[in-house]
Amino acid sequence: MTEEDNWDEDLEEDAAIANLVHQLNIHKQHIGKSDRNSEVRPLNERVDFVALPCGHRMPTDYVVAWFKCYLKQKKTEFSCPRFNEVQGKSCGLKLSYQDLCQLIPLTDKQREFLEENLAALVARRLFDFKACPGCQSHVERRDRSNLCVNCIICTANLKRNYYFCWSCRREWKGPANNSVQCGNTGCGQRARTSDPLIGCKPEFKMKMLREKGDDIYPIKDKSNDRKRLALLINNVEFKNLDDRTGADKDELRMEVLLKGLGYTVITLRDLSAQGMLSAMRDFAQREEHSESDSCFVVLMSHGDASGISGVFDSFDSEDEEDIFPTDEIFNCLNTPNCAGLRDKPKIILIQACRGATCLGKFCPVTDKEGSVDVPDAVPRRNRGKEHREKDFCCLRSCTPDTVSYRNQENGSHFIQDIVEIFNQHAHQDHIEKLFRKVLKKFKIMHPDQMPCKERTTLSKRFFLFPGL
Repeated sequence: MTEEDNWDEDLEEDAAIANLVHQLNIHKQHIGKSDRNSEVRPLNERVDFVALPCGHRMPTDYVVAWFKCYLKQKKTEFSCPRFNEVQGKSCGLKLSYQDLCQLIPLTDKQREFLEENLAALVARRLFDFKACPGCQSHVERRDRSNLCVNCIICTANLKRNYYFCWSCRREWKGPANNSVQCGNTGCGQRARTSDPLIGCKPEFKMKMLREKGDDIYPIKDKSNDRKRLALLINNVEFKNLDDRTGADKDELRMEVLLKGLGYTVITLRDLSAQGMLSAMRDFAQREEHSESDSCFVVLMSHGDASGISGVFDSFDSEDEEDIFPTDEIFNCLNTPNCAGLRDKPKIILIQACRGATCLGKFCPVTDKEGSVDVPDAVPRRNRGKEHREKDFCCLRSCTPDTVSYRNQENGSHFIQDIVEIFNQHAHQDHIEKLFRKVLKKFKIMHPDQMPCKERTTLSKRFFLFPGL
């Protein structure tokens, strides 16, 4: 059983343990609480940058987002993501939660989130907890060599000994001492839900490479040596705008899709424009790109005609503008700035409004002209034969001066439809054909919104060949 097989179950168990920890008030025992962080601070105060012990200086929201990312990966230490030019790899300086508290004045909400999840990880490592299938109370398994576990609550309620299987979580059948499986049908065999992503058949891949190999981007075969990366930035909670309720569903769906396509996903939440810029620059320098054949970058946030909103953005005040220009995505990943992805497909997905106004919820379509003049780049002397910007394919959730829609229960139409189309057709269609199918579906199902393919410079077909 692989770590990916356990993904959904682990999430459920972590949530259960975190809830148990919350009930036990473990998170209230603040870890490494410094005098600096215990001070009462104005609500509008935020520290823009922090200097880490390694000497790298970065936005505080970016550091916190990375720490949350590591917690999601079940790691309790932060590693500095900045590229070290001397060593030729990411810095990797380790920082504990205590170190983080000394460097950054965390908000109460940030502190509670980090401490609850840290406590859940510690509890998971120190104790063996699972929910009883009978009463749903949390039971600790004392003997890790035995799958047969007694629930004292069910025993008392039923007035008989009640045992359940630690593996299949059903009432126990068979001998009362067993470390392999109980007597229930299918115990010891993980019942996997069907993968919505249709895998590519080796015969199809061989046929395409044989017939159109010169017109297809080189793809590395699935192996431990292939190191595909994807960056997912999801801004959900904002200071001055409405929170993007439902965006967590988009995040989970996109993570599952990208992992199914063979990418290691770096998920960062709630970044300012400076945080997004730092994330893009650090992602562009990751050494894994040299062992990859492509990358995905997914950004989800509010937005307007000028760019993608950071978490401190305000549509009512120019003084509080926090906007990340989309040009920076291409600038960070272009030929001179990202050598590891040179000549490799770079797929950009952007879920954000582009209208002159956006209210943060279900944004109304605006007929107001909201175009913005962007000065041309400063001409530079040609240093080589490679074009500065190539091998990109960008799909945005809407056309200029219009808005994107998001359901507060299910997430955005854009992400939902991309995931559905990729699951059903990525095994046989190249990326631009997949995007065309997304556009066709919007034309039929969501006439008030139309995704837009921009700055596409793919010179060949990019097949994902899922599973291969």
